[in-house]
Amino acid sequence: MPSARNRTAIAVLGACLLMSGCADYMAHRDSVTLGLGDAPQANIGIQTIDPFPKEAWNTRIDGDGRVVARAQQRYAPTAVIVPAAVAPAATETTN
Repeated sequence: MPSARNRTAIAVLGACLLMSGCADYMAHRDSVTLGLGDAPQANIGIQTIDPFPKEAWNTRIDGDGRVVARAQQRYAPTAVIVPAAVAPAATETTN
């Protein structure tokens, strides 16, 4: 009759054997960690010197009304260009 110590050792050994079957599944993934994603993007993110500068948080962009008005006038059409007349395509078909 096996002793309690032997039963415990057999149970631990059995648990280790069962858990070793899960290790192969966890090794086949294309990411640095389970929650990160793919490794090339992680490397790009890690090696970026200043990924999000503090100036980017400033959403209030100062503008000059006169400069904006001049820019709008430059883009406003001053003359309408009529497209050249094109002969209509033939619509009848022959079988």
